[in-house]
Amino acid sequence: MKKQVRVILYIRVSTEDQKDGYSPAYQLEKLQRYCKDRDYEVIKIFEDDSSAKTFDRPQYQKMLHEIKAGKLKADWLLFIKWDRFSRNTEESYKMITTLERLGVQVQAIEQPLDLKVPENKIMLAVYLAFPEVENLRRGLNVTSGMRRAKKEGRWMATAPKGYKNVSDEKGKKSIVPSEDAPFIQWIFEELATGVHTVIDVLRLAHKKGFKCSRNNFWALIRNPVYCGKIFIAATEDDEEMLVPGQHEALISEELYFMVQDVLDGKKRNVPTKNTMKEELPLRGFLICRKCGSNLTGSASRGKLGGRYFYYHCKNGCNERFSAKEANKIFVKGLANLTVKQKAIDLYYLGVKKAFNLNQGDKSQQTATIKREMEAIHQRIEKARDMMLDDKIDASDYKEIKMSLQPQIEKLNRKLIGFTQVDGNYRGFIEEGFSFLRNMAEAFDNADLRAKQQFVGSVFPEKLIFENNQYRTPKMLRAFARILSIDGAFKRAKKRTEEIFIPQSALVIPLGFEPRTLTLKV
Repeated sequence: MKKQVRVILYIRVSTEDQKDGYSPAYQLEKLQRYCKDRDYEVIKIFEDDSSAKTFDRPQYQKMLHEIKAGKLKADWLLFIKWDRFSRNTEESYKMITTLERLGVQVQAIEQPLDLKVPENKIMLAVYLAFPEVENLRRGLNVTSGMRRAKKEGRWMATAPKGYKNVSDEKGKKSIVPSEDAPFIQWIFEELATGVHTVIDVLRLAHKKGFKCSRNNFWALIRNPVYCGKIFIAATEDDEEMLVPGQHEALISEELYFMVQDVLDGKKRNVPTKNTMKEELPLRGFLICRKCGSNLTGSASRGKLGGRYFYYHCKNGCNERFSAKEANKIFVKGLANLTVKQKAIDLYYLGVKKAFNLNQGDKSQQTATIKREMEAIHQRIEKARDMMLDDKIDASDYKEIKMSLQPQIEKLNRKLIGFTQVDGNYRGFIEEGFSFLRNMAEAFDNADLRAKQQFVGSVFPEKLIFENNQYRTPKMLRAFARILSIDGAFKRAKKRTEEIFIPQSALVIPLGFEPRTLTLKV
């Protein structure tokens, strides 16, 4: 009696295959009819929804494992066409050899080949190579189309954080700001200050409700898409580039490049004094009166519940005091540092005059930067002409252009910094001086970052808390001048055409020397 042939049916489908009519149901029907007509026994069916570029497919690997383990004994592995089996010629030959050693023959029922006949190996090569070439051509077309779209400023992937994918009535896809956009703007503004580390900013963003993993966050803050640019990677025939995007920018180019400088270490970061605790705004600014080391801060749980915060020394000096009381005394001490409106008005006029003078200097620097950029562009054009005249190779031209491109980017970033100056400087000055009018109230109502920036700006050296008062070895010289300018104002002559800060106003009056300044309650 003739032995019945035992077969395994293999089905593979993808989105493109279903468009061409190769649905799983169609493949299964064809294979089952083929087996029924020949009285083959179907022992198992495997179906994959994966690419045919490799054999690293879940169901195929499961089938191969069962065959190698002896759990699945079959004579044939059947599929409708060779492109269902694989679209990789080299891998296909290896897999056919592997299966033959395991006693399993392979066959495509719509492209049958007797592989025992040597000449049929030629047809097998054709059947396997054609889908592989088709795959490669399709990939090149997709890659080329995506690169062309990117050069037009279109975002061609899933929208990054802060944006969402949309389509217009004609089906054209684009990205628009999403509900995460304000988080992105806040993140870049915080990083640009240099006050916080990247991890601290991510932690603060999480507290605000922003969801992002640490790895994705690093990619996010490096992505120029947020300043309205699309990054295009280099290829063998084209260098990398940044092109203007068609989408709405969430931040300015100036802000984006400021953050990149901070991340690259080109802009010196302010030492992080952020405690991340609203109850400890002075941590990082206090030193121990006994040993001179930095004080830290922490919370203790009370006997009746609740948490109580303390500033304390880490060196075992037993220096420890209530953070709540120390913070309150600091605010009361600020109330003693009053600045009269006359001093504010005079200093405002001085800043205004300095700003106007600085604008002329910026115009000169802008013109210089433009001349330098033009000179570099001329060098690139000269190299291109030499290439067209066959004086240098195309590879040499590309190398010259790529070496000069970073210089252009650096100069362009400087130019952006000069040209994007906000003309509403009075608003910024007024905002700053509003702090001076009532420092105690302003400090008490400020957020944690603003409090720490204020303390770090006014007191460049550490504070010492002793006997319910603060003392500091030095106050910022410019701040001390503002406090002392009121006395000098009385000595300044009245002018109608020009008002400026006289030299006498820059001398700190006796009794207000910063080195002996004490904030008393």
